[in-house]
Amino acid sequence: MTRPILSDTDRTDVFRGLSHPVRRKVLALLGKNERSVTELQAGLKISQPALSIHLRVLRDCGLVKHRAQGTRRFYSLNTPNLRKAQQWLGKIV
Repeated sequence: MTRPILSDTDRTDVFRGLSHPVRRKVLALLGKNERSVTELQAGLKISQPALSIHLRVLRDCGLVKHRAQGTRRFYSLNTPNLRKAQQWLGKIV
């Protein structure tokens, strides 16, 4: 038996992260490069508290990562995890 690319829990997390249109738009905005929370908020036109909730879900699901620089947070795609999800989806399509 071959080891699955993504465990059942990982697949659930990926789909949870992708289930909301705002989170999909965040991923699209991060597709080009790292962005600050302020930049993401401007691109989405939602409140900072609402954006924080979506970013937490994406972090918890392993789809994005962040780094702190002073008081600012910068987000980027967690490419290895997204590639695993893409590879898993490619096997079923």
